[in-house]
Amino acid sequence: MMRVFLGLFVLAGLAICAALIANLPGEVRFSVSGYVVQTRTAVLAGAGFAAFLTALALAGLGQFLWHMPARLQAERRETQRRDGEAALAKALMALARGDAAAAKGATRLARQKLPHQALPRLMAAQAALLDGRQVDAEADYRAMLRRETTLEQKTLGLEGLYYMARGAGVAEMETAGTYALQVLELAPKTLWALDGLMAMAVQIGDWSAAQDWMRQWSRALTGSGKRAQMKRRRAVLFLAEAQSLLATEDPGDQLVAQKKAEQAVKQDPDFYAAAGLAARLQAGGGNLKKARATLRQAWTREPHPEITEAWLTCYADQPLATRQRAAVSFLGKHKAHIEAHILRARIALEGERWRQAKTWLEPHAAQAGETPMGRRLCLLLAEAETGLGDAQQAQHWRECARRAPAEAGWMSAGLRLDSWQAICPVTGKLDEVSWQSPFETAPKAAALMAPTAALALS
Repeated sequence: MMRVFLGLFVLAGLAICAALIANLPGEVRFSVSGYVVQTRTAVLAGAGFAAFLTALALAGLGQFLWHMPARLQAERRETQRRDGEAALAKALMALARGDAAAAKGATRLARQKLPHQALPRLMAAQAALLDGRQVDAEADYRAMLRRETTLEQKTLGLEGLYYMARGAGVAEMETAGTYALQVLELAPKTLWALDGLMAMAVQIGDWSAAQDWMRQWSRALTGSGKRAQMKRRRAVLFLAEAQSLLATEDPGDQLVAQKKAEQAVKQDPDFYAAAGLAARLQAGGGNLKKARATLRQAWTREPHPEITEAWLTCYADQPLATRQRAAVSFLGKHKAHIEAHILRARIALEGERWRQAKTWLEPHAAQAGETPMGRRLCLLLAEAETGLGDAQQAQHWRECARRAPAEAGWMSAGLRLDSWQAICPVTGKLDEVSWQSPFETAPKAAALMAPTAALALS
């Protein structure tokens, strides 16, 4: 619409100019090489104005022809860009559904259309990993380290090589560390490199190096959650060091491990693995009162199966009556929670109070209705029925436990672990183990650990 109004405005201006020129009075007379030219002023002005318009038209045409090759080239580049992006989208979808052949073809087209961008080559490396072509993937990553590539491309290439080395296990750990250090030379505040070096230091038990990398990692952090992330990472390092010290039989190391676990709880009160270990070590050292306080603080925040297990361990050598009284005092405001009933039922089972245990558990079985009951609850009911001599009902609960869905536990990359670990055994990453249901996380293939920056580019 604006162009229409602009065109009408120009035409009106030309019409006004023509009318003014046509009404100019007088004549013009001049001599050129002995010839005398005489004409009206309006005619001469009109001829001059027409010549001016012709010159403008010729200049515009010349400019159009002059810039035509550049415009055609720009249109060709835009078409290639659109085709390349469409090919990248197809490659991403193929990688998501695990179609290696389709991903390979789409990434080849994307590299042809976008030869100077990092993402097509990165996608080609991921497609090669999906297809099991480790050598091709490494070649694609190394191609991103050439002299003419940008800093971002070099960082992405080194990140890909780092994750390939980490996926190869302990044998290539030194190589992975070399790649991470090369990235820090290019970009000193690269978080994944600092995090990876910290994880490797934890894995080999070099705690001073882990603390050094943690300090550099914390300086590189940004955002509003920086303080919470730092506290969590300190807690992880403290608990990992405490676990490593427990491998020795030295009483001095046991005491240091207890202090480290207590520091982990102080840094992150919601770290139930740390609270459980700290309480076990405190009780094992003869300080049951301190262990009870540690567990009570964690239980008050949220009743958790890890705290239940730690409580039963701490009170394992106490008489049944003492444990029952201590449990009533311990449960507090969460006494109606299912975890509280499970704790009291387990105390009763250990004291062979079968009917009492069944009384604590049966309400939850009735409330379940058509919803599948938890495996742990079914097994406890089976144990109570066995103690009561009802073999048929005990077998019924064992069958329910066999069909019951897996309950929450320590999970990492789709793998269920017996206990919390600092390092994920699948990806080699630090603090990747968390308490969750197996259905909340999908397994991750170790060979498909794409560089994080690639996600941002895509």
